[in-house]
Parts: sequence; C-alpha cells; structure tokens
Amino acid sequence: MPLSLSLQRRFGYGGKKHPWRRGVFRFLSGTVARRAGGGITFADDDEVLARVRADLGLPPGPRVDHYVDELRAERPLIEAFELAGTRHGRVEDASWDARLVRCRGVVALYYGLLRELRPAVVVETGTAAGSLTSFVMAALARNAHGRLISIDIPPVAGKLQMNLSVAAESVGFFIPPAYRERWTYLEGDAKRLLPRVLAEERVDVFIHDSLHTVTHMLFEYAVARALLREGGLILSDDILWNDAFASFLHANRLYGYAPFSQPGTGVVVNRFDSFEKQSGIGLADA
Repeated sequence: MPLSLSLQRRFGYGGKKHPWRRGVFRFLSGTVARRAGGGITFADDDEVLARVRADLGLPPGPRVDHYVDELRAERPLIEAFELAGTRHGRVEDASWDARLVRCRGVVALYYGLLRELRPAVVVETGTAAGSLTSFVMAALARNAHGRLISIDIPPVAGKLQMNLSVAAESVGFFIPPAYRERWTYLEGDAKRLLPRVLAEERVDVFIHDSLHTVTHMLFEYAVARALLREGGLILSDDILWNDAFASFLHANRLYGYAPFSQPGTGVVVNRFDSFEKQSGIGLADA
C-alpha cells in the first residue's frame, strides 16, 4: 500500500519543521515506497536533486545553493518581484533573498533541474500570478533554449480553490518582460487543452499547478504520463492537499521525491515497463 496522506504530511511537514528527524522520515518514506512498488520519498533538497539527476541519466551537478546564488543576481526576476509588490500587492516575502530561502525546494526543481535538463518544451497547467512560473522562465532564459506553454483560466478569488483574482491581461505578472518571448499562454480548461497540447508537442517537462482535486490531478498526471516521452519529467505543486500524487505513483510503479524544504512539491521521471514499450507508448500511428 502507498504511504497514507496523514503519514505523508507527518513525514513531509515534520521534516521541514524538525530537521534533526529528517533521516528517520527519509528512511521510513523510502522504505514504504520500495515495499509498495512505487511512491514518494521525502529527502533533503540536495538529495532530491541528485536522485532525479540519476533517474534522468544526467551527470553529477551543483548543489542547490549554486542555483540560489545564480538567482540572487537575476535582475529581471528581482525587478518583477518588486513590481509585483508595488503594483499588485502580491509579495509574501520581505525581500528577494527571503523569497529564495523560502522557495529553496522550488529553486532546486523548477530552476536547477531545468538548467541541467535543458528542455525544449515545458507545459504547465495553472499560472495565476506566475510566481512559480517565473523560476521556470528564468531557467529557460539562462539556458537560451526552450519555451513554456501555460494553460490556465484567469483566477477569481473564491472560485476553483483560488485566493486571488487576476485579470486575463495580468496572468503571469511575476514573469519578467525579458523572458516572455519564450512563453505562450493558452486560456482555457486544461481538460480540453492539455491532451491536445501534449499530443501536438514533443514535451520534455509537465508541471501541474491547477485545480487540486483528486479527480483533476489524477486526470492531468495520467494524460501527462501517457503522452510524455520516456524520461520526461513530471512536477506537481501541492501534492499534500490530497493523496492523488502518491496514488498515481503507486498505480504506475513510479518512484517520486519531495524536498523537505517544500514537501508539497513533488517530482518523478516518467518510465514505462518493458511490456508497455513493446505494446506501444504515446500516440499510435493512424
């Protein structure tokens, strides 16, 4: 059986709050994942980065602090962060440096991994203000390679779990103008648009950050898994809202990870067994 949601939260949030217990929580979550044939392992940020690198077949790379230092001097992001506070009043952190410290796990997965993987096409669902999206765009800009396709409905506070409203023309306001030539925004429901985009594009990375219901999350994970290439990357925000991510991993015998600094952020490398590969993966020829 996969790790229960209560234990996921206990291990993930417990490791974030009590660093001295991380070794135990890492061991227990990893043991359950192995015995269940798929699941989540909670680990320190650098270990998560190293494990996903290994799963992707990438060589050893820098520690997370290296990527935090890169972003400390990223002027377009800093200016967009400051503008988000003055124009939109949506800044949660006292300073850019404080934001990087709080978002260290996101820096590892949304920025560091993409710097190393150098994806040609990234697809995300759920953009809203573009807070997390901006880290993806920073990686693509620094790589001078790749583009992001975002699918979203402009959020309205109090609807579809959203706590803010963003006008259609302001979606992604955390994304600096200097990055936007690599960004395509598609307005609409992911249930309609996501299968089409994944079928039409050769996507390297999929990111879920839209409606966090079990039904919708499982739908997006399943579509992404079916249409992503072997070795594609699946990232998800808010995996501790429910047990959808853990259930998806267990059902597909996949091994994913979540960093203790931000245990609600999950990552897994898309893999298929030999039977699936022999039978055919992706879209069948007409």
